Amino acid sequence: MGAEERTYTIPLGRVVLAPRYKRAERAVRIIREFVARHLRVEPGSVRLDPALNEILWSRGMGAGGLRRIRVKVTKEEETYRVSPS
Repeated sequence: MGAEERTYTIPLGRVVLAPRYKRAERAVRIIREFVARHLRVEPGSVRLDPALNEILWSRGMGAGGLRRIRVKVTKEEETYRVSPS
């Protein structure tokens, strides 16, 4: 694990505090904010991989079953790509 790639386990327990119809949206926001905070970058420079997005939205908007997710963060020029680990 070098400076270009990191692995994180992101807790998503706060997702269940959102209404059922906003849970997937909130999970995306929590992941972006977590990565931005840990890498000290702007949340706008964090991009989610389509595979991770598919996992989050797999049960529709109310994807409340996820309590934590393990992700891999790689740096691509000025953006950071977050993909499932």
